[in-house]
Amino acid sequence: MRILKFGGSSLSTPERIRSVADIVAAARRADRVAVVVSAFGGVTDSLLGLARAAAAGESDWRPRLGEIVARHREALEALAGDADRDAAATETAAIFEEVEELAHGVSLLREATPRTLDRILSAGERASSLAVAAAFRAAGMPALATDARELIVTGAEFGAARVLEAPTRERIRAAFEDPAPLRVVTGFVAATEQGETTTLGRGGSDYTASILGDALDADAVELWTDVDGVLTADPRAVPAARALAALGYDELLELSHFGAKVVHPPSVHPTRRRGIPLLIKNTFHPEVPGTRVTADPPRGDETPIRGLASIRDVTLLRLEGDGMVGVPGIAARLFGALARHRVSVIMISQASSEHSICFAVAPDATEPARHAVEEEFAAERRAGLVDALVVERDLSVIAAVGEGMRERAGVAGRLFGVLGRRGVNVRAIAQGSSEINISLVVGGGDERRALNAVHDAFFGAGERRVRLYLAGPGGVGRALLAQVAAREAELVKERGYRLVVAGLADSRGARMDPEGWPASEAVARLKETESREPLAELVAAAARDPQAVFVDCSASADVAATYPLLLAAGTPVVTANKLRPAGSLGDWRALRATPARFRFETTVGAALPVVTTMSDLVATGDEISQVDGVLSGTLAYVFDEVANGRRFSGAVRKAHDLGYTEPDPREDLGGRDAGRKILILARLAGWEFEPADVSIEPVLPSGKWNEYSVEEFWKRLPDLDDDFELRQREAASRGERLVYLASATSAGASAGLVSVPADHPAATLRGTDSLVAIRSRRYASAPLVVRGPGAGPELTASGVFADILRAVSEG
Repeated sequence: MRILKFGGSSLSTPERIRSVADIVAAARRADRVAVVVSAFGGVTDSLLGLARAAAAGESDWRPRLGEIVARHREALEALAGDADRDAAATETAAIFEEVEELAHGVSLLREATPRTLDRILSAGERASSLAVAAAFRAAGMPALATDARELIVTGAEFGAARVLEAPTRERIRAAFEDPAPLRVVTGFVAATEQGETTTLGRGGSDYTASILGDALDADAVELWTDVDGVLTADPRAVPAARALAALGYDELLELSHFGAKVVHPPSVHPTRRRGIPLLIKNTFHPEVPGTRVTADPPRGDETPIRGLASIRDVTLLRLEGDGMVGVPGIAARLFGALARHRVSVIMISQASSEHSICFAVAPDATEPARHAVEEEFAAERRAGLVDALVVERDLSVIAAVGEGMRERAGVAGRLFGVLGRRGVNVRAIAQGSSEINISLVVGGGDERRALNAVHDAFFGAGERRVRLYLAGPGGVGRALLAQVAAREAELVKERGYRLVVAGLADSRGARMDPEGWPASEAVARLKETESREPLAELVAAAARDPQAVFVDCSASADVAATYPLLLAAGTPVVTANKLRPAGSLGDWRALRATPARFRFETTVGAALPVVTTMSDLVATGDEISQVDGVLSGTLAYVFDEVANGRRFSGAVRKAHDLGYTEPDPREDLGGRDAGRKILILARLAGWEFEPADVSIEPVLPSGKWNEYSVEEFWKRLPDLDDDFELRQREAASRGERLVYLASATSAGASAGLVSVPADHPAATLRGTDSLVAIRSRRYASAPLVVRGPGAGPELTASGVFADILRAVSEG
């Protein structure tokens, strides 16, 4: 025999009830079945709402009841056969007439007692069972609506009654001796031995199904709901969550306690005691196998963690003080006081030093818990033996659950390493000796990020979506999007994730979509909208998104100023923008505090591996003594052209026409770009310079060059040709070459136009090639040279793309 329970979402419309009938008909062809039903979706909440309205003296409880009655009348019209309809309607009307009488009494007394509430709330399941049984009969199944008040006997604990097993088992077995009718049993509802209506509390319909399964020695209890089974995480927080094929009773109980909504803990106990398999299946996808819960589920090669659950909006209270160390009974007094004030504790953690104990409670228990602790330890507080109780609000408890953790070392280390790389601060930790659950407390704002980070680490075999938020979709940004689009299929196949664009912003507008678009469509989407504060909207969206990578392909100081906010939120930042890394030393230190989340390879040398190379040298213990670089591809091109006989003004004009310079070439000729890059390299070498410590010699001579309009600048630029031609001839006469060279040692940094000998690494550069020469303890006799094209949107975009892949893989 099988017990099939259908929840409110499965019964919310006549069409869904017909689908339930199809499922039951198919099950009956293979086995004897009994059906348990919840109230129609939303009806229990509506009944509770009208009872509260009546208790508050509000007059709208009658219209609310009218809506509920009309809904059931319409359902019977659609579902019941002609022979059934009038009788079912009469029984249903009687149920709601009772509700009307009860609610009227509540409105007169201005009080809804737990006893009265149970009678009102029971109407939902009682009416539902009549409609579902009528639908079954219309489908050709001889069904009988059965009121569980005749089957399940409880104590008088109204609202969450305790089941009395012996009389309940006796009544259920007697009722099911006749195998002929298909019984449709009301979930959630029960009665005392004296016949007073009770309810079974949260998850009561699931509990009813398990009680029936236990009493009837069922082969399985099936809980039909609106998800494909027990998921690895809440899909509302973790979009990549997926259904589990198998789960253990203990694992299910742990997940249920920590917020998994599919099954409630009391529902598991009867089936677990009898060893009855519990199946969680989807009414809307009956072909999906769902999750099978047993005592010893198959493990295979699955991850040691089976699922993640969370409880949001909890309060963490911490009792600490030197007077607690070595004193027996502190914990007993603490939790005894909480129990006397009826405070339920979600999680407990105690330091091995005995200096502190912390515990988590629901928000509405915060003040009772505070009062209980302060009252119990008032004497110790006055004597200075314990400190003032510390109360932290707006936190979340996250639980990683899996029996496989017992068998594998390093799970906790891996878990906390993942959270550390994502910038999630853990406030408290608890792990039982069974090793089936690791629970931790994080800030409420970190909950989604933490869940997604851990889920990616332990369940990353399937495809996951990484959402890019791009500032500055200009030349480099567009090239990046084209490269991402070209590699989309390979990334899914080789790395298991898909890069989508969830946000774009430039100075004119922003466009966001939490689902994301393919990279090939992103720029067109930006044209569809305008925004008053595009950057603020883009940054806010990225900071909220646990799967975000923020990408800066702009040259904007405003965009660079947002990095601290993003990094503090745990969002990886990939940038080609030099302004923040080359900003104040304080800014630099803050960025380097989160190296796994801040990627800036393309700030020096476009796609050349300069930042990575220097970082690796320092990380492995090398000591850098000097860095030289031709760091401006624009100036490298200009002076290569001058060396080949072109006049200086003509070389600048050609570089401009080829797109190598900024719209105003004085941005390049001022040397500031090379100055910023050498500052970044100096800092990577370990020299803590401020921007003012870099001496920059502009290519343009002193004078009014920066005061001219762009048109006047181009007109006057040939005035400099003779001077640069003379400097080039003098260098050539010495067998040397003019280059704009940036250099740094521990004594300082500089950038300017110099003449280098023929054996200098920069002397053979051509076109827009850049170069960095590193001298160190390991590279003392000859420098380590990184050389290649150092300018152009395609190259810079490829470096940004590589940084994105590193951020995703390591973050």
